[in-house]
Amino acid sequence: MTYRFEPAAETFLGLPAATEVHVGSVAIFGAVYGTAYPNAVHDLSGMTAPNAVRRAITEASVHIDHWDFDFDGPLLNDGAVDVVDLGDVTTRPDDNTGNRAGIEAATRDIRSAGAIPVLIGGDDSAAIPFMRGLADVGTLHILQIDAHIDWRDRIGDETLGYSSTMRRASELPFVRSMTQVGIRAVGSARREEVEAARAWGSRLVTVRQVRASGAAEIADAIPRDGALLIHIDVDALDPSICPGVNALSPGGLWLSPGGLWLEEVTDLIASAMAGRTLAGFSIVEFQPKADINSMTATVVGRLICHILGNLARNTGR
Repeated sequence: MTYRFEPAAETFLGLPAATEVHVGSVAIFGAVYGTAYPNAVHDLSGMTAPNAVRRAITEASVHIDHWDFDFDGPLLNDGAVDVVDLGDVTTRPDDNTGNRAGIEAATRDIRSAGAIPVLIGGDDSAAIPFMRGLADVGTLHILQIDAHIDWRDRIGDETLGYSSTMRRASELPFVRSMTQVGIRAVGSARREEVEAARAWGSRLVTVRQVRASGAAEIADAIPRDGALLIHIDVDALDPSICPGVNALSPGGLWLSPGGLWLEEVTDLIASAMAGRTLAGFSIVEFQPKADINSMTATVVGRLICHILGNLARNTGR
């Protein structure tokens, strides 16, 4: 399988653009399309999600060498981690097979080079081939942060769409556990999907349970053997701070429990990465056309920054 990276017009945080990676580095790349459902309508105009994130976080973090108070020092810890932006894997809304093959191959090649892949989606279906590209880790534990459990076997005849992400992950022989955090409201799951997830062994943690237990307790229950994948669907966050999503779930202070707050998600990230090896990170379901004042794009970018900041402090490496 061949694939191609299209260089980004501007890179994440203004970091170097690259065509290859090396051992110990972090490689950011985008994938706009994964697997579209039949008859899906695609708006090809406007800025893509990966590029909107790159622009928003770069504008918000012009001086990445300045003090970052979330980490008590510069974000990348004075060069402690090398981060490059590969651009976007070439994908098309009418080439589901090619999209999946390209995303999986790119992920696998980044891993083979000894680097950590970071995917900016695109809808949640892009995460299915991303996860398949992590097969080299042998044992993988998944922390999914999402409003929905994504355990549908199929929607119509499509088994690889964005409602099936975690069901397909459960079928990968190297995936040994799932912790699904931030679940709330109503999604595509029916009784049979909830029962299937629980029967497999997935740990379903609602927003209320997050607030009752705290991030550290939830993260501590993730097994420490093998490696960790953190996968975020941005509709997990409250719509008051992340309005630009594909599947808006109720939230806000007047609709308890609402969605997760940024600090709750960053606490989960930090707690989960502590003492574990990070295999990869994916963040999906951002919809630029639904965004307000680049709020969602900036939050997505900041969540990626928290992955980088923790890696720069030897957390997750």
